[in-house]
Amino acid sequence: MPTKVEIDLRKSIPENAAHYYEMAKKAKRKIPRLIEEIERTKRLIEEQEKELEKKPKKRREKDWYEKFHWFFTSDGFLVLGGKDARSNQKLVRNYLEDRDLFFHADIKGASAVILKSGGKTISDEAKKEAARFASAFSKAFSLGLRAVDVYCVKPDQVKLAAKSGEFLPKGGFVILGEREWFKDVPVEIAVSYDKEKQRIVSGPAEAMKRYGNYILVVPGEKDKGDVAKAIKNKIDEWFSVDSSIDEILAALPAGKARLILPQQS
Repeated sequence: MPTKVEIDLRKSIPENAAHYYEMAKKAKRKIPRLIEEIERTKRLIEEQEKELEKKPKKRREKDWYEKFHWFFTSDGFLVLGGKDARSNQKLVRNYLEDRDLFFHADIKGASAVILKSGGKTISDEAKKEAARFASAFSKAFSLGLRAVDVYCVKPDQVKLAAKSGEFLPKGGFVILGEREWFKDVPVEIAVSYDKEKQRIVSGPAEAMKRYGNYILVVPGEKDKGDVAKAIKNKIDEWFSVDSSIDEILAALPAGKARLILPQQS
């Protein structure tokens, strides 16, 4: 189909030709910019398509015990720890049952820790691991101590109220009778990832071995946030996941820390 060209009869043929020549030059100058704009638009479309393809993270359903510090011993016993004075009392009041054991680090400011028996005879190994957990989630960690003594007692030895005329601080307990002692318990926590339930886990190293690789965390000089980021990088690399920084922070004791070289099982 022939191209129609409008001629201005008021101008000569050379003048009309010069007019169209100038128009062609202007159009040619605009081509690189138009190409650049087209490419930029393509990139924006591709980025938006990628964003649309990303599925929002499915919020996993948490187990009831995850509102506390927790772990399962290497032989399967559930251990729970309070996160503050209020949850310490809630834990003891609502979850300490016959045949369970109560653990506490021998220092002011520590989690109340319960080793749940599940109706079974509690093993010595489970006791040692619960003691390590109580050690980690105590003031000893933020104070930078390497070890602390921990004791355990039976449920009927733990009282939530002081005797008449005596003062009991908020979140405190009265312990009656003889205690079973665990001396010089290391202050440390191991962090790993439970691929089956897609969650961060922390506890004594012996108990974390079942999950595969783990990182040992001890009192140190780095801020908790920086330590959590370093753990996340290693967990994501090992387990090919996008782990939750919030879960990692919740799984760590309060205070500055440092990582022992990543442990691989």
